[in-house]
Amino acid sequence: MAKSKNKKAKIIIAGLILINLQLFAQVDASWLGKWSGELFIFGQPGIEKLSTIHMELHLSETDSANVYNWRIIYKDSANDDRKYLLRTIDEAKGRYAIDEKDGIMLEANLLGNAFISRFDIGGSLIETQYTLQEDKIVFEVTVSSVNPVSTSESQLVQGEVRSYTVTNYQRAYLFKVP
Repeated sequence: MAKSKNKKAKIIIAGLILINLQLFAQVDASWLGKWSGELFIFGQPGIEKLSTIHMELHLSETDSANVYNWRIIYKDSANDDRKYLLRTIDEAKGRYAIDEKDGIMLEANLLGNAFISRFDIGGSLIETQYTLQEDKIVFEVTVSSVNPVSTSESQLVQGEVRSYTVTNYQRAYLFKVP
């Protein structure tokens, strides 16, 4: 009986947290602007970092309702300038899509103050996260193979658990440019 009540309480608490996150899952003016910083790329154990490159994120309104310009620049605009759109799918549920304007639409979820997108391409599972903090956006990318490196069984959950090797990690602290 105590386990049942404990489980119900956990489910209710999780539900309330999700509802609260969804209430604030919307793009507001604090996201808009030009953000700039250095992107650090890590890829092998024991090596501090593979490289560092300049990165910018530009977020601005468009003439269309519920559509924003989502522009990512790596190094400089002459080398790698990605002019995407951020489309609102369901603002109340924090559902957005990054439209790469070439047929690719990446689902992005705004949970609290973090845009999170997970997708796979070419045998790699990629997760990107943009977390808006007081004075910066923390950008993180995690890359792993879509093929598990190991599989184990859980007696508690009664299911298979697959583990994946992370092959690349990237992080940038982007500060608003006046």
